[in-house]
Amino acid sequence: DALRILRAIRFSAQLGFDIEKNTREAMTKKARHLQNISAERIQAELIKLLTSEHPEKLHEAYELGITEVILPEYDAIVGVSQNTPNHIYTVDKHTMIALKAVEATPVLRLTMLMHDMGKPAVKKTVEDGRDIFYRHPEVSARIAKTILKRLKFDNDTLDKVVRLVKWHGLKYNAEAVDVRKALNRIGRDIFDDFIKVQTADVLAKSPAVIERKLELLKEKTALYHQI
Repeated sequence: DALRILRAIRFSAQLGFDIEKNTREAMTKKARHLQNISAERIQAELIKLLTSEHPEKLHEAYELGITEVILPEYDAIVGVSQNTPNHIYTVDKHTMIALKAVEATPVLRLTMLMHDMGKPAVKKTVEDGRDIFYRHPEVSARIAKTILKRLKFDNDTLDKVVRLVKWHGLKYNAEAVDVRKALNRIGRDIFDDFIKVQTADVLAKSPAVIERKLELLKEKTALYHQI
């Protein structure tokens, strides 16, 4: 039963153990058989892994060749550098830190997993060596929709995750009028989650910018609650 390959990663994430060497080798050797497992079963294991205490174990699934079969979009972000004032980590490392920083609900963990998956496709390096990722949230949202449909997620989860991914990078001022505009654009139903997503995203950025960005988020959140 090839699903046991994915379950091994899930159990290690839930229970916090390392997988034995020979077992790891066998998992790598047989990973391709996961293509014969139904999308629903893969979805169930992925959610249990992502909502565990160690969602970063997903990277181990990459190392063992598992994500290549069930989530190739993750493989595409591995090792992608981000030479910007806001970042010091590669896209995959940033993603894993953000995953751990957000509340362990399926919607929030799926959002953090997919929020930057569009970056490799749009990455450009400008003259001073700085990287730019123009409109990556929109591209990431399209990728998220493709993944969630492929893994047969319910429509409510798909709708919320895709919207959160699309708007995760929204920049707006800490002024009541701008918060109202953001609220209208994003939707009241997911605005609390939107704040949690932006907070987790900030916590996975360069330490040099975290404090300032969290303070700005705090001001915006206070205005949102007033509104």
